[in-house]
Amino acid sequence: MLTIGIHYAGTIASLDMRGKFIKGQGGFQLQMLVDKVLQAGTTKVLLNLTDVPIIDSMGIGEIVRAFKRVQEAGGTLKLVGVTDRVYGALKITQLLDLIESFKTEDEALNSFSKDKKGKGKKKKADGEESDAADEAEDDSAETEEG
Repeated sequence: MLTIGIHYAGTIASLDMRGKFIKGQGGFQLQMLVDKVLQAGTTKVLLNLTDVPIIDSMGIGEIVRAFKRVQEAGGTLKLVGVTDRVYGALKITQLLDLIESFKTEDEALNSFSKDKKGKGKKKKADGEESDAADEAEDDSAETEEG
């Protein structure tokens, strides 16, 4: 049986999963808790899989659904403590190319503060300020054209 607990580290919600994440186990519960933290105004979410020994396609689908919900709300979902067996399943499905994964909760928490540094105002060489997000969009547009 899968159980999910929530704890907060500042403005970051950590959903701590315990048990096998397989068909009929916890999918609805995960979506309910994701909705709950989003409705509370939390947009930074960690999915802690340290105590999840195995996952199947249903569990992977529920992670994708949670990721999309958080993203649609303007937030970020990251994974923590992916075990070897779960890592294999997530790697095969290329989910780890889409969702950031960290070994420890501390690493994941620190990554949110690093994300913050990359956004916002950035000084140009001539002293003007610009949005880092605008520059990132400009860079991607050049990449696509070239």
